[in-house]
Amino acid sequence: MAIDNSSYNAIMREYENIRANNRAAQVRRIEEVYEKIPKMKELNDSTGSMAVARYKESLKSGILSINDLKTDIDSIKNKKEELLCSAGFPKDYMEITYDCKDCKDTGYIDGRKCHCLQLKIRKLLYAQSNLENILNKENFDNFSFDYYDNKTILPGQNITNAAYMEGVKRFCEKFADKYFKMNRSENENISASEENDRRNIIFSGNTGVGKTYLSNCIAKVLLDRYYSVIYLSAKELFEALVKVKMEKSEDQKYLLLIEEVYESDMLIIDDLGTELSNHFTTTEFFHIINRRVNTDKSTIISTNLSLDEMRDIYSERVTSRIRKSFMYIRLFGNDIRAKL
Repeated sequence: MAIDNSSYNAIMREYENIRANNRAAQVRRIEEVYEKIPKMKELNDSTGSMAVARYKESLKSGILSINDLKTDIDSIKNKKEELLCSAGFPKDYMEITYDCKDCKDTGYIDGRKCHCLQLKIRKLLYAQSNLENILNKENFDNFSFDYYDNKTILPGQNITNAAYMEGVKRFCEKFADKYFKMNRSENENISASEENDRRNIIFSGNTGVGKTYLSNCIAKVLLDRYYSVIYLSAKELFEALVKVKMEKSEDQKYLLLIEEVYESDMLIIDDLGTELSNHFTTTEFFHIINRRVNTDKSTIISTNLSLDEMRDIYSERVTSRIRKSFMYIRLFGNDIRAKL
């Protein structure tokens, strides 16, 4: 799970605030009951004094009767519940309440993350990804082959486009499912080059053939497994880089975004080639790709460009790194959006 310390600490502070608010609410309820039922405070106080009395008796006799103490406590509890109900309060009105009863608002159960903490982390990662809303629609479950030609054989493939896309979808599902086996900690015996090939993908093809959709499908699987994903169009990416590196902006929005570009588990760069290309973008693009490959971070690129066209725009150095470290997937067909 990839979540930085500041984000984790923010979530833990949220739990602290929840517990503090619930304790304060309990105190207000107790004060309300004391005002309406004065005898209740006496009963509450008697529980502690009774335990002390029992302990003193045990020092004299050498015997501490746990059963007797429990019987006394249960008796007082029953009296308190009767008083609460007779005054129109629920019998547990003076007890503390929890937003999550399973972990009692700590985020952990027996040292393991509670489902409520997992949900908070997932929501945070979704929000950071720029994909929070779209992934409800664009995911493997909703992927349809109806938009791909199932009659004409693709040149050089000996299968139809629909059959070709079935293979592409299976590969992408496997890529997403096996993503974490790339971690050295899981003792996967693969070479560095094989690891890189399986960590990075470049989708190439005409507009509207499913490049972004497939990227989003993979992103959803990783986000649902609590890994960090950041999605940016090429234009958004390079505009942020210009703000930080050329204009020296100190705007936290851009600084944090660039940090995520380098550190997120998965970076998705959409529509590469639509940005204004120059020496700066070419240099920064290489630095991003090279650093992420060297630090075992994954990248998915979607583009209308072929590798030769990318070489002409971004230099041989960039495309050489991509050829070595990315799985290249060419998509075919016509614009699906025209059929919707």
